[in-house]
Amino acid sequence: MLKGKIIPVAAALTAVTLTSAAQAGTRVANDMSRCEAGASGTAALVRVVGFRDNNGRVRVQSYGSGGSWLERGEWLHRVDIPVRPRNRNMTVCLPLPGPGTYGIAVRHDSNGNNRSDRRDGGGFSRNPDLSFPFNLEPDFDEVVIRAGSGVTRVTVVLNYLQGMSVEPIG
Repeated sequence: MLKGKIIPVAAALTAVTLTSAAQAGTRVANDMSRCEAGASGTAALVRVVGFRDNNGRVRVQSYGSGGSWLERGEWLHRVDIPVRPRNRNMTVCLPLPGPGTYGIAVRHDSNGNNRSDRRDGGGFSRNPDLSFPFNLEPDFDEVVIRAGSGVTRVTVVLNYLQGMSVEPIG
């Protein structure tokens, strides 16, 4: 979709997670009890690291393997909460439908305006290398995680536009 086109990185990282009012997925609260030891069901405990600042909102979304990776409105579950990092990190518990393969997309809307800005950041499960302007939207096989029943731990490093590169904040 966006590969090979010169567009601002914030737009590329956030366009994949902006959606309309009619959704295929479910918005859920950041219920950390779903990720506690002994909790029933399947969930991803997503540790989001490297926030540029303590402002705005963070959105964490899961996608299934059915060819809908990063398609508008095709996410499975979404947690959207105010940014409150400790040491530039936050943890989000994202329920998953059951054991299987998933991709996780994270967006930091730094000013909380729900629009793409140059200061916004983003990242994906398995932390694929991103480059401006050619590889801002990784393929599903670069981000896929395998979740069994119970809790799967995932770390996502946020990337921000820095000059002409996209990388974590040092």
